[in-house]
Amino acid sequence: MNGVVLWSDASQHKAVIWCEDQGDLAFYSQKQPQAPVDLYEGDLVCFELTLQNNTRLAVNPQILEESACRGLAQSLNSAQSQAVEERVYPVEGAKIISFAARAKEKQREVASRRLRLG
Repeated sequence: MNGVVLWSDASQHKAVIWCEDQGDLAFYSQKQPQAPVDLYEGDLVCFELTLQNNTRLAVNPQILEESACRGLAQSLNSAQSQAVEERVYPVEGAKIISFAARAKEKQREVASRRLRLG
């Protein structure tokens, strides 16, 4: 699996990774005595994915490109904040039409065209 490191603590060899399959985030925590891999925010990584107690774990990560997506976590957070603001504060004068009303309007348009052509 490939992914991008969204958060890391290099001193404790821990990281949170956004996976390419857009599923749940994967967590990395180096506990084995082997040489740890230092992951940093924005690193593009390849890893083995395991599941433990319904939690996705990244195992044996390898850095494909350092700082490939630096600032991604902040960009995602900003995009979410903007989407929430747009939902909470709708544009003044917006006309909201239900799907049922739109379907009836389309039926009327089709019937009107048929009458004109007919």
